Amino acid sequence: MANINSISILTTDLDAAGENRSLSIQGEVGAQATMQVVSSTNKFYNFVTSSFESSFNTKSKLEFELTSANFSKLIHFPAGNSVKYFVIVSPKPYTDTVISGGVYIQEIGSISDSTITFAVTTDNTAKYASDPVIANTTTTGSPSTSTSKIVNISGTISNATTDANSQGLIVIDRGQLNNNSFNFETTKVISSNPSGSGVAGARAILSDITDLVVGMRLIFHKGTTAPSSTTVIQTIDTSTNQVVFSSSVAFEDGETMTLRAVGLSLAASAIGASITLNSSSIDTGTSPVTTNVRAGGSGTTINVTKTQGIPGGSVAIFNGLGVDNSSTNNVNVVTPDPDGTDGDGVITCDVSQTLSVGTQLTFTHASGGKQVLTTAATLNAQLTVTQFPQANKTINVSIDDLITPGTVS
Repeated sequence: MANINSISILTTDLDAAGENRSLSIQGEVGAQATMQVVSSTNKFYNFVTSSFESSFNTKSKLEFELTSANFSKLIHFPAGNSVKYFVIVSPKPYTDTVISGGVYIQEIGSISDSTITFAVTTDNTAKYASDPVIANTTTTGSPSTSTSKIVNISGTISNATTDANSQGLIVIDRGQLNNNSFNFETTKVISSNPSGSGVAGARAILSDITDLVVGMRLIFHKGTTAPSSTTVIQTIDTSTNQVVFSSSVAFEDGETMTLRAVGLSLAASAIGASITLNSSSIDTGTSPVTTNVRAGGSGTTINVTKTQGIPGGSVAIFNGLGVDNSSTNNVNVVTPDPDGTDGDGVITCDVSQTLSVGTQLTFTHASGGKQVLTTAATLNAQLTVTQFPQANKTINVSIDDLITPGTVS
């Protein structure tokens, strides 16, 4: 009788790009066994071609005899995802070989690549020409291996052209995204509130704690109710799914809460990724916001041909032939006519003006260059992903710290 004492192969999930793994066998000289590898897709490993085939044949099993105490066989697992493989080693029939523990059957799963979506977001969706303001950017990689993928987010962000929302974009001059421009959001259901349903308390037991990390903010509870003060996760008990917050909230059993990881590093930590921001910029171009006087006259009310890009609310000033800027002269109110087709565009200002029909007016921000008036801006950002999450996730990229939409007054 000859014994096989141990059989081993790396059992962690396979990379979606494919891997080679060595099956190691230790035993007595003369031990004889048969090896097979079968996939959950009903394919059989061909030990001659090192590939999986749909039909079983004589090459689908490997018979071997130990000529020393150690034997190894390299198995090639192809690219793919969500496939399970079964490595089977059994004594060769009609021999006296004994495998310690009986027939060896080891399951090995393949892991899927995951995708990170970078979604440019804003709390002022109606003020922009599209939703999302630029197309989402995606990158895909394997969660099981270290990698380094460059992600470029790029697109033109345009102001809406409707009467109510066409008052331009106020962009921070040479503005850049920063760590706090990024966030990750998730929703969770409360299983129970240790303080009692509807009773104020700082603890809640959740149905699951996936994607939660210390430092995440409670944005809403009871679906859409915002907490009365900034409330963040202080501790997470993984054994009980209990989360402790920084302040008391009247949680109710079964309610849904929304949590947000603010900051690229915290957002990446929440989803199990590693992401760094390399660079970013926002370009407003060189074309100023302009319009022309539509009808002559005098006073603080000026009839103009179009109003696209002109904000009210005393944040803009203007220049042009004959414009009187002898004292503070802000644009206070805009009666919108974005493209001039309605013929009713009007601005009101602080200083009475006497302007001729056709006079071109050029608008700038009252801050004197720290902020730029525009109808469109191009965002460019580059990131590096060095670790992908176990499942597809979305990172939000907020532009609200860089761009403030104009208003009519």
